[in-house]
Amino acid sequence: MPVGTLISAAYRRWSRRRPALLGVCLATVLLGFVGLSTVEVREDVEALLPDRGSDVAADFRLLQKAPFARKVLVNLSSGGDREALLAGADRLAAAMGPPYFSAAASGPAAARQSGLLPWLTEALPNLATAQDLAALEGRLDPEALEGGLQRGYARLLSPEGMLVKKLLRRDPLETRTLALEKLRFLNPVEKARLEGGSFLSADGDNALVVAETPVPITDFGTSRQLLDRFEELAEKALPGGVRAELISGHRYTVANAEAIQGDLALVLGVSGLSIAALFLLFLRSWRALFVFAVPVSVLGLAAMATALVYPAVSGVTIGFGAVLLGITVDFALHVYFALRHGGPDRAAVLERVSRPLLFGGLTTLGAFAVLLLSDLPGQRQLAVFSLAGIAAALLLSLFALPHLVGSAGEEGVRRTLRLPSPGRRGRRAIVAVWVVLLALGAWQGTRLHFDGSLRSLGSVPADLRAAEDGLRNAWGDLRGQAMLFAEGNDLEGALQVNDRLFAGLLRDFPDARIVSLAPLLPSEATQEANRRGWVDFWSGRREPLRAGLDRAGAPLGFSPRAFDPFFAALEEAPPPVTPGDLRAAGLGELLDAMLLEGEGVVRLLTLVPDDPELTARFAGGGQLPEGVRLVSQSRFGDAVGTAVGRDFLRFIVLACLVVTALLALLFR
Repeated sequence: MPVGTLISAAYRRWSRRRPALLGVCLATVLLGFVGLSTVEVREDVEALLPDRGSDVAADFRLLQKAPFARKVLVNLSSGGDREALLAGADRLAAAMGPPYFSAAASGPAAARQSGLLPWLTEALPNLATAQDLAALEGRLDPEALEGGLQRGYARLLSPEGMLVKKLLRRDPLETRTLALEKLRFLNPVEKARLEGGSFLSADGDNALVVAETPVPITDFGTSRQLLDRFEELAEKALPGGVRAELISGHRYTVANAEAIQGDLALVLGVSGLSIAALFLLFLRSWRALFVFAVPVSVLGLAAMATALVYPAVSGVTIGFGAVLLGITVDFALHVYFALRHGGPDRAAVLERVSRPLLFGGLTTLGAFAVLLLSDLPGQRQLAVFSLAGIAAALLLSLFALPHLVGSAGEEGVRRTLRLPSPGRRGRRAIVAVWVVLLALGAWQGTRLHFDGSLRSLGSVPADLRAAEDGLRNAWGDLRGQAMLFAEGNDLEGALQVNDRLFAGLLRDFPDARIVSLAPLLPSEATQEANRRGWVDFWSGRREPLRAGLDRAGAPLGFSPRAFDPFFAALEEAPPPVTPGDLRAAGLGELLDAMLLEGEGVVRLLTLVPDDPELTARFAGGGQLPEGVRLVSQSRFGDAVGTAVGRDFLRFIVLACLVVTALLALLFR
């Protein structure tokens, strides 16, 4: 039986049961709006990023593992009052406690790092590279020995002399400075210095508080509470004249969420009111309200259907409701005008209008169904949202609306304005203009560029941008560094990859600012090679060095056995350095930030400047050691743009094929 006949028969059948039909429709629509109110709307950008067909989604998850991506940073400024600045930083750090903050600090934990220097000295045989041994060679000549002991002697006479004595006997060559030099590779804050145990910017005008938080950056509600709580704490803890700006992923989450919520209210409100105004202006019938009710009703049904497939729905998908209003209202308008001016036999009118209406809806459904193949989760959500909404609008327009719309004769409505026929010449002109516009659109389409940067995907209000600039100017680009992940199935495998990566970076980019664990936590294989080099270096040098120290120390009053602890240490083989040693030495926070374990993979993080020359060389992994992955924010945007562009092209081609096939079927 033809579909038009089925629809006309359904109209006749339900015309005798209109109250029941309308009751079912009303209950369904109300259920949709109840479901809409319970939909969990996500305001983050992850739904806009490809999650298959590229490495973008994996790179985005790794970006979130950056050391400062998981921290709350507070930049304090005072306009020159350094005493108030440092006091304010200490008081604010002390006030930032649970439930929103933890481990807040205005400087390094000095108490936990008291054992750092002795440990570095003892561990040096495991850490000393060939370059370190070459530098150490220069300290063995007589002039260098004499100068070193004179500096040590001067320190013995200072107030700290009692503390220096043991250190000087253990390390007369100041080999500890070789180990201390390696600490510069563990400093992720480019422009920081210490004053009074607090982080101070290079110009002395800013202090820094770093805190952890249990609040996920994707949790909008709790993120809003975190920001409000911080404002309360800052107002109470900071002295007059000291300002504090919090920078964290939570602030971006709140900014994006508030922007999306505001846009949703604006777009849906304006589009709905605009359509209602057009109906009142041109249709001039109270029954036009039923036409308007069709697209409004399907919004809730579409959102509920999407929520059944996806636990959380992107705010961008819900925002597409404004477009869905414009698409689905056409179905209701076709039925409305056909019934108003199609004659008294309403069932026959429905039979005539249903075929073109269904094919129009089918081509639209076909085009949106292509989005189900998209690499972007937001696009797939959009497909489900649109398919459900369009299908619901077709059903309401063909089965419910005819029972609510009267004919033109029933209300004495004026006939619709008819446009004059354009004639043959006019039709040719219209086709020519259409072809020209189509060609212009195709030409401009080839020049289309997709901006995939996270800044463009998200909302960054002016005050947050100013806070970003202030943090960058005072401390360097803490949140904008490129990341290199050395991966292995176990710790030793990852450490070996990390060693090769670090050696390559030092060789190829000697002036680049590198943050890496490799200098203080080499692999066991590298440590064994370093120990062999250390033993070989001292073989044949011990006795000449002992004689040289005796000659240089005698005029200063040093006994011949003054440096026995140093020579005794040369005979000892220190145990290999482990992550536990770094944690015991007070470097646990940095270790946790740069050593990542989970999902059967061990990753060691290295930070490098997000410099185009550096990242371009590593793009695609061609210049990287095996097992190393580059994640760069600057190149991340390019990767997103490429993936989205590829997705867009595939959508256009497949949608054209689907629509063409359906049209061929209709006009066969």
